[in-house]
Amino acid sequence: MKRDPIDWKAKTDEEFVKDAEMQIWLSAFAANNPRAPAHVEADRAYDEAKRREKPWLYQRAWNEAYRSSGHQPSADQIEAAKGGDA
Repeated sequence: MKRDPIDWKAKTDEEFVKDAEMQIWLSAFAANNPRAPAHVEADRAYDEAKRREKPWLYQRAWNEAYRSSGHQPSADQIEAAKGGDA
């Protein structure tokens, strides 16, 4: 079953982080499947964060996906996620 691509441009920053976290997590989970749609969506989320000139949004999502996998982001990764809030 083919899914429609996620409309990253239509998402608020909060929605973006939440949905990007899931796609990043799924991409990592599907590391053994190079055709998994989550790989493409994680890349598209990264591109959208760059387009918005808010790379910290992707970093926030990445940090949350990393935490949900039982890991703790580094101090540098946490700092990079502060972005516009710093």
